[in-house]
Order: sequence, then structure tokens, then C-alpha cells
Amino acid sequence: RLIRTELLVQEVAQADTEMQTEYAICYCKNRADSAMVIRVRKALAAAKPELLLDSSYFVPWLLPGKARLFTPVHYTERPAVAAAKLCEGKLVILVNGSPSALVLPALFSEQFECLDDYASTAMFSSFLRVLKYFSFYLTVFLPGVFVCVAVHLPELLPPQLLYKIEAAEKATPLPLFAEMLLVILLLEIIREAGLRMPQSLGHSVSLVSALIIGDAAIATGLMSTPVIFVASITAIAVFVTPGLYEPATLLRIGTVLLAGLAGPVGLAAAFFGFLLSLVSTEALGVPYLAPHPFPQQPLSED
Repeated sequence: RLIRTELLVQEVAQADTEMQTEYAICYCKNRADSAMVIRVRKALAAAKPELLLDSSYFVPWLLPGKARLFTPVHYTERPAVAAAKLCEGKLVILVNGSPSALVLPALFSEQFECLDDYASTAMFSSFLRVLKYFSFYLTVFLPGVFVCVAVHLPELLPPQLLYKIEAAEKATPLPLFAEMLLVILLLEIIREAGLRMPQSLGHSVSLVSALIIGDAAIATGLMSTPVIFVASITAIAVFVTPGLYEPATLLRIGTVLLAGLAGPVGLAAAFFGFLLSLVSTEALGVPYLAPHPFPQQPLSED
């Protein structure tokens, strides 16, 4: 209904499952790459999931092979977003009975975009875009940088801040990086508990439990105030880019471990590992860091 043109193609087929669930490949034939369409069509025809309840069940056949931190696909339940991606040359996969549409290939830069940006001025939208990038790198590297500087490079801190951190750490029995890991894991447990609770209670339970646990941990001397403050900032910043929540959480934990165990060398290794995971990710021949979704060279049809 949003794309009223003869150029919109919807190829409907039945999945190779016992229930013969229908799915559709949607694309604009004047914008989508024909080789990419053929490749997706063959991958879905060869897919044999035991049960097809959502478009995400096709991902192992669309992106086979190695384990990856970043998944170059995007999910949306907003028709306007799916229509915009179709006009950009993307492919949209729909499954009968599922409200979620799979969009591929997805790019890293698209995780920081929002359809609502077009309702604002260019200056303010650019400011929000920069803020989202800053929030993502903050949530990934801030705990690791804090642990690395406080433990291995304390001379970089101002004396007033260093004295406060040292006084807070003397009252706790755990090393600094162990405290940081414990706080991050506790915040993840609280988040999961809030998601699994009924919607009317989830937000209240998360807020109350975070306040009670944080206050009790400081009062009993198990955790220090600077550690809880840094972990809380990163836990809030990750929600600015919800599409990158899973890789950001894993990268944050890995960065804290490497920075706590190996100091600046571990922090540098975490940063280069982050870059390696980004540059090694691709979908249908399109790099995850590409500036646009179209392949740089024609794809083969096999």
C-alpha cells in the first residue's frame, strides 16, 4: 500500500517444512541487484528449517558459516521502514503469521539512523547521529578504559579523582576489574528479569531492584561508587542503539577482561578485535562497513 508501483515484486513461495509455511521475497526490480535476488531466492529454496515461525529462521541459510558478533540483517515491524528500505534497493523477507520483516543486507551505519530523523532539521539530525555513535563507543570501551587507567595507568588521572577512587577501592574486597564485571552482569540480570516480567511490573521491578542492589552493595562494601557509576552510564548508553545491544554487551565484557588482565595491551587488543569483527562481516557480498547497500562488483549466481 505504501509502494504503489508495478516495479514492486513479491515472490511468494512455500518453505520446505512440514507445515508448508508461505514466505515472500519483496524488492523493487529497478533498484535491487538481480544477482543478489537470485542468490537469496536459491538460499531460501534450499533452506529446511524444522519450523518456520519468523523470518529470522532463514538467517543460518542466508548467512552460513562462521560465528560473528555483528549480524548484517535488520528486523522491523514498521511498514514505513520496510518501504524505505525497498526504495533503497534492499530485499525484504516476510513470513506468513509473523509481524517482523527481515531486511538485508544491513549496514553498520544504518544502526545509527532512524526514520524520525527526517522529521528534524539537518543540523539536529546530524547532532543526534554523532551522539549515537558516541554512545555506542562509550558503552563498549568506557568500562575497559576506566579499569585500564585506574589499575595500570593511575598517573593519568587527576590527583583528586585518583584519591577518591583509591579510597573507595580500599573498602572493597574485590579487584577493580572483577567489581566491574560483577556490576555489568548484575545489570544484565536485572534487565532480563524486567523483560520477562509482565509489562505492568517489568519497569518498576528493574528500577527498584537496581536501586536496592546498588545501595546495598555500596553499604556493605562489596562494590565501590565509581565502579557502579561507570557501569550505570554504559548500561544506559547502550539503549541509544538498541539494534547493537547484543554485540555491544559482549564486546564490553571482553574489553573489561582484557583491560583488567593485560592493561593497555589488552585494551588495544580489544579495539583491534572490534575492528576485525566489523571488517570481516558481510552479507550477500556487501561489506558491513559499506557506505551503500549495493555490491561493488557483480555477484555470481551460484
